[in-house]
Amino acid sequence: MEFLAILVAWAAVQFWGSGGKIQQDDWLSRLYQFFSWVPTPVLRLSITVLLPVLGVVLALGLFHGIAWGLLSFALSVAVLLYSLGRGDFQILLRLYLNSWQRGDLEGSYRHAQAFSCELGEMNADNALELHNNVRRAVFYQGFERWFAVVFWFVLAGPAVALAYRLLFVLLREPAVSQAERDAIARTLYILEWLPVRLLALAFSLVGNFDKGFGALKAEVFESQTSADFLDIVGSQALPASLPEGQLDGEQFVDAAAIQLESAQHILSRSLLCWVFFIAIIQLV
Repeated sequence: MEFLAILVAWAAVQFWGSGGKIQQDDWLSRLYQFFSWVPTPVLRLSITVLLPVLGVVLALGLFHGIAWGLLSFALSVAVLLYSLGRGDFQILLRLYLNSWQRGDLEGSYRHAQAFSCELGEMNADNALELHNNVRRAVFYQGFERWFAVVFWFVLAGPAVALAYRLLFVLLREPAVSQAERDAIARTLYILEWLPVRLLALAFSLVGNFDKGFGALKAEVFESQTSADFLDIVGSQALPASLPEGQLDGEQFVDAAAIQLESAQHILSRSLLCWVFFIAIIQLV
């Protein structure tokens, strides 16, 4: 049933480009504001996340077995769609690459900010730094948009997949305090620790195995962020890498664009690798 729900959600994303109208987060902001009377920030955050999660658990329990399980299946698909990443990843990357290949560094920088709010803090005039940060963001976006959500959906059900996305959304909520952000970041690190390493393993299997797996072994127990871990392993597993030494502007632009496209391809192949694995497990 989980595999069928993943296929339906994947088909919907292909049609809409994202989770569509179901991915509305205003209600979460209002719920967070409603609990402003809660005395401690972490307790307020916990209530904001746990209430909708428990609601999904209760609804799935009530719908179980009704109408041949179609109601619980429909709810599972809806929760999965909501839990997937926001925006159209393919369009964002294409807009960035279009500006990059024209040599429009300022335009590339503006489009890069759509990948990660952290990119807004860097120097817009450093092309190498911009490229490295975008590559890092592309790897992580591919992970958090799909893989982390599907991992928890299959392993622990729709409610935990929803909890992951709610935490992710709240991390970017302006009203959230720094203490709450720190608590969210720690929780996300725990939730991402295993799936981020499984995706990195897939990078090695579908890409350059020797270099990718070597980087995975060297970094597997290190404590860097999920984005840094994926970038370290992913960049080693890529078939296209930036040549060493001094490059002129046009050579660098072309090589960097090819590397980002390779990152997109290795993400797609890695996700398919794990989808096939899930299908086999479901059939056994």
